[in-house]
Amino acid sequence: MPGFISNTIQLHVVAYNTFLNDYEFLVLRRSEASPYPLIWQVITGKIENGETALQAALRELNEETSLKPKRLWTIPYIATFFDASCDMICCSPVFGVLVEDKLQLKLSSEHIDFRWLNSEVSTKYCILPSHRQGTNIFWEYILSQKDKSVYEIKSF
Repeated sequence: MPGFISNTIQLHVVAYNTFLNDYEFLVLRRSEASPYPLIWQVITGKIENGETALQAALRELNEETSLKPKRLWTIPYIATFFDASCDMICCSPVFGVLVEDKLQLKLSSEHIDFRWLNSEVSTKYCILPSHRQGTNIFWEYILSQKDKSVYEIKSF
């Protein structure tokens, strides 16, 4: 019987484009040497020992992009997937972040390319269902709302 584990996070990154008057979502293309090679995805990562899920999300943002958070939210959604290699059902807390300056992006070796896309196009790039769902929920419950403070994490 499979077990349950929660040792990963998912992080959706947006920047506000004043010219387009809209949010742009970051999608990253994985390197060939990584699990799920060459797929487009949002930021994901493992929670390290002694680290909270929020700390892991902020660390992964820095490690994978070098971008700085301006606002941060808990997205009201838990991503789930099955990892056959260890017979585990995985549950990941999902976060959303608005970054200060998207031009400062520096990819880590985990990824080979990136795109800033509107929400509709970004979900077409991502093939993992939880990444699509997380993007849609981030847009629907937070970014499209006049009051964006409901799920906001004020101190980080």
